[in-house]
Amino acid sequence: MTNFWLAIDHADDALFRAPDSADIRPELLDLVADTPGWGIVVRPTQGHGGVRRGLACAGLPDIDTVEDLVVPERSTDAVKVGFDDHQGGCASTALAILDRLPGYERVFLEPYCTTPGCLDDLAALGARSRCGGIVLKLKVSDEGLAAIESAEFGGAPWVARSDGMGWDDFSDRLPRIRALGAGGVMVGRAVWGDTGEAGQDVRLKTVRERMHTIERIFG
Repeated sequence: MTNFWLAIDHADDALFRAPDSADIRPELLDLVADTPGWGIVVRPTQGHGGVRRGLACAGLPDIDTVEDLVVPERSTDAVKVGFDDHQGGCASTALAILDRLPGYERVFLEPYCTTPGCLDDLAALGARSRCGGIVLKLKVSDEGLAAIESAEFGGAPWVARSDGMGWDDFSDRLPRIRALGAGGVMVGRAVWGDTGEAGQDVRLKTVRERMHTIERIFG
């Protein structure tokens, strides 16, 4: 399964509108379907078009407590869950999430966390879950990169999230992200977010070039 993911599961539908009000998500789905090595993150109810199941990831709504987690009807081999930091620590919350999502080939855990030591604890979860594979989806802001540099990952897989960055800022960080051990990216607005005003041909050319840039850096 790929480590390169284009995300179109963002909650704000207005971000996907071209100037003529057309929805750009179908063309992004088609682009991923035609780009070897890339997967797509979609809302569970969105569908993934011509992208085969193994290259589709269900992006669940972020949760504050495990009780907020709505387990979708299974249509993908991967699932992503964003969750907040809690008094009990990220690891206990993540374990409770994983217990409710057995059988997926990969579960992407996206912690919104500032607690020291949480990344170490999350990285150690792989052997304790019933899921086929756990991948951390981590912010790579200055604060996020500092936390990654100080964490004990022990080879645990992780991918970088753009977290609202523009393409120039995100792409400038990619060599450092790669050097810190990231296996890939799960990226949305940094790749397509500033292309909505462009015509379809320019938009797809820009997105395609950015995807290829990411591939070259991770080589």
